[in-house]
Amino acid sequence: MTTRPVARGDAIELDLEFMTVEQGLELIQEERVAPLLKYLKTGAFENKTNMTFMKAYSVVVQFADKEPTAPKLYAYYTKVISDFCTEVMPQLKVLTGEEFLRKLAELWQKQTILVFWMQRVFQYLDRLFIKKNRSLFTVALLAFQEIVYAPLKARFVEALIEMINMERNGEEIDQDVTRLLVEMLCTVGGDSPNIVKQKSAWGEKLAWETSARGLYKVDFEPLFLRTTAEYYKKRAAGWMAECSCPAYLALVQQVLEDEERRLNQYLDRSSEEDLRIVLQRELILATAKQLVEMDTGCQAMFKNKRYSDLTLMYRLFRREAAMLCHITSSMEPYIQERCSRIVEDQQLIESPMEYVQQVLDLKAELDNMVATCFDNDSSFQRSRNQGLESILNKDSRCAKYLAIFSDNQLKRGLKGRNEDETMQLVSQVVGLFAHLEDKDIFLDFYKTSLSRRLLYKLSVSNDAEDAFITKLKVECGQQAIQKLASMFTDMGLSDQLQEGYSKCSHGASPGGVAHEMRVLQTNAWPEKATDSPIVLCEELQTCVQAFEAFYNSQHSGRKLAWIYNLGSVELATYGFERKHTLVASTFQGLVLMLFNKHKELTLGEICNLTMIPQEKCSRQVLSMTASKYKILLRDGKSKDIEDRTKFEVNLDFRNDKIKVVVPLIKEGEKVSAAAEEPTDRKHVIDAAIVRIMKSRKTLNHTQLLDELFRQCTLFKPQPQQVKVQIEHLIDREFLKREADKRNVYVYLP
Repeated sequence: MTTRPVARGDAIELDLEFMTVEQGLELIQEERVAPLLKYLKTGAFENKTNMTFMKAYSVVVQFADKEPTAPKLYAYYTKVISDFCTEVMPQLKVLTGEEFLRKLAELWQKQTILVFWMQRVFQYLDRLFIKKNRSLFTVALLAFQEIVYAPLKARFVEALIEMINMERNGEEIDQDVTRLLVEMLCTVGGDSPNIVKQKSAWGEKLAWETSARGLYKVDFEPLFLRTTAEYYKKRAAGWMAECSCPAYLALVQQVLEDEERRLNQYLDRSSEEDLRIVLQRELILATAKQLVEMDTGCQAMFKNKRYSDLTLMYRLFRREAAMLCHITSSMEPYIQERCSRIVEDQQLIESPMEYVQQVLDLKAELDNMVATCFDNDSSFQRSRNQGLESILNKDSRCAKYLAIFSDNQLKRGLKGRNEDETMQLVSQVVGLFAHLEDKDIFLDFYKTSLSRRLLYKLSVSNDAEDAFITKLKVECGQQAIQKLASMFTDMGLSDQLQEGYSKCSHGASPGGVAHEMRVLQTNAWPEKATDSPIVLCEELQTCVQAFEAFYNSQHSGRKLAWIYNLGSVELATYGFERKHTLVASTFQGLVLMLFNKHKELTLGEICNLTMIPQEKCSRQVLSMTASKYKILLRDGKSKDIEDRTKFEVNLDFRNDKIKVVVPLIKEGEKVSAAAEEPTDRKHVIDAAIVRIMKSRKTLNHTQLLDELFRQCTLFKPQPQQVKVQIEHLIDREFLKREADKRNVYVYLP
C-alpha cells in the first residue's frame, strides 16, 4: 500500500485549538483508519494522499502530550487492532489443515500492515506516553497473542508441524505461508518489536524484527524437535531394512541437505544446532555400528574401492566424532589382510624387489585413500599405520628387503626418471622406512650397499643419494646417519687427495700403471681390512709404495690398511687372437698376472702365491671359467674345484667386445626370512639404560622399560633382552636392586 505525496498548494485546514479528542478520533477514523481497514478487507485503498496522513498525525500531536487525552488515543489504537483480530476469529476457528494455516498467515500479514500504518499515525505516543506504558508495537502483538494466537495455539502448532512433514514426504507446500507463520512465532512474545521495510526481488515488503525468538522457542521448537526425532526414527528403521549401506548414506545426506534448505527457506536459524543434534542422533548415532557391519558396509567398500561411498560415510560420521571409530575398526583389519597377502606370498618372498614394490604400491594406495576419503584425519592415519606396522614388523624381512630395493633403485631403477619422479620414489621408500621397527637393520644393509655404490661409482643420481640421506636424517636423527654422512665426506676428501697425488712427478702412474685410491675412515665404513697379507704383483706393489709415500708426506702419524678385495683393475691382453681389455676384481687381476710366469697352476698354488683366502680365491677363479667368460681352462668336469684342480689360460678366448667385464659369480646365499639382529643392539641398550639411570637415579622395572622404549628409536628392545642386559649391568656394578623391592633399580655412581 502506498500514498500519494502532498501536492504543492495543498493546505491542511484543521481548527485544532477548538477540537475535542473525540472529534479528533472521528477524523482519524474517517480519514485514515476506515480506508486502511477497507483496503485490508477488499484490497482497494481510497483517498491515498499524504494529506489524510498529515491530518491524522496532526490530531495525535495535538492530544498525545496531554494527560487526559493521551490515554484515549492509546485506547483507540489498541481497540482498532483488537477489533480487527476479533472480527476474523470465527472464520479461523472452523478451518483446518492447510486452509487454516493459509488464512492465519494472511491474517498475520494484514495485521503487520495494519500495525505498521497505525503506528506511523500514532508514533508521537511512543515518544511521550509509552514511557509508562507498553510500546505501540508491543501492545499490538499482545492483542494478537491474546485474541488470535492463544485460542488457536495447539491446533496451529500441530498443523504447522504436519505441513512440514508433508514436505518431508515429498508433497508440495506453500513455503511463503510457512515462512510467515514462523515469523509470527518468532515475533509474538518477543522483546523490543519493530516493523521495517525490506527490499526483495518483488519490491518492498514489511517484516518484523525482535531481539528474541518470541514463542518460537517456547511453543513450537520443543514439539517440532520431538516430532522430527520420531519421524526420522521411523524413516531410519525402514531404510535400514530396505536399503544397502551406500543407499542409506545417500538418503541421510539428502535429508541433511533438505533440512538445511528448510532452515534457509522458512525455519528459524536458531533451531540449527538442536535440529542437527536430533538428525545425527536418529540417522547416524543410532545406526552407525549396524551400517559399518552390513554386507555392503565398510569391508565391502574397502575391498571394492568404493571411495565415493567411504567419503560420504566419513563426512556423515564426522558430525559425531565418536562414530569414526566404527570405520577405523573396520579399516585396520582390511589393511592387515591386504598386507598379509604380500608378506606371506612365497613367490614375493623370493623376489625382494617385487616384494617391496608391492608394499610400496599398497602404502601409496592407502595413503591416497586416507587423503581422498578421510581428509588425512589423524585417527585414520593412526589406523593405517597400526595396520601396516602390525604385519610388516612381525619379522625383520621388510627392513632388509627395503635396503636391497633402495640399492637397486639407486644403481639402476632411477635411470631415465626426472627429478620429480626420483624425489617421489625417495619419499615413498623413506615413508615406508618410517613404519619399520628394525630401522637399525635397514641402516646396516643400506650402509653396506652405499659403500659399494660409492666405491664402484654405481649411483645413477647423486641428488637421489643426497635426498635419501636428508630424509633419513629427518626420520631417525643426525646420530643414526652420522656414518652414512661420513662416507660421503670421505669420498670428497679422497677426490681432493687424488687430485694432489696426480700432481706428483709420476702423475699418479708410477711404473706406467694409472691408479686411483680411496682413503676411508675405519669406523665409518662397513668394510674392514684383513690381517692376512696379500701378495701383490710387482706393478701393484709399486703403486702402493708410491701412494703411501705421498700420503705420509701429507699426514703424519697415520697408518694405511689396504682392502684389496674392493678394488678393480683393467688388464690388457696380448695372448689372444684379438686384443682385449679385461675389467676384473683386484684378486682376479692378481691371479691372471701369475700366468705371465706360469703356464699352469693349481688352486692351491694360486692361494699360496697370492695369500688370498681359499674360499674367496675359489670364487674369483671359478668366475673366470664360466662359459661366457672362459678366460681360464680347468681340468675335470665337477662344478666344485679343489686344491688339485689345474688352471691354464684359454688361448682361444673370444668376445665380440674389446672391453670385457668379468663378473663375479654370486655367492651361494639365499635371501633369509629375516635379517640377523645387529650385534651392537645390546651395546645401545646398555648405554641407554645407564644414561636413563644416571639422570633418574632410581626407577622400577616398568618405568625403566617405558623410558627405554622412548629412547631406542631405531629398534624396539625386547623385554627379555632388556632383562639380560640389566643383569649384565648389575654384574658390572652399574646398577643394583633395592633390598626390599627387587623390581626397583638404583644407579651406582
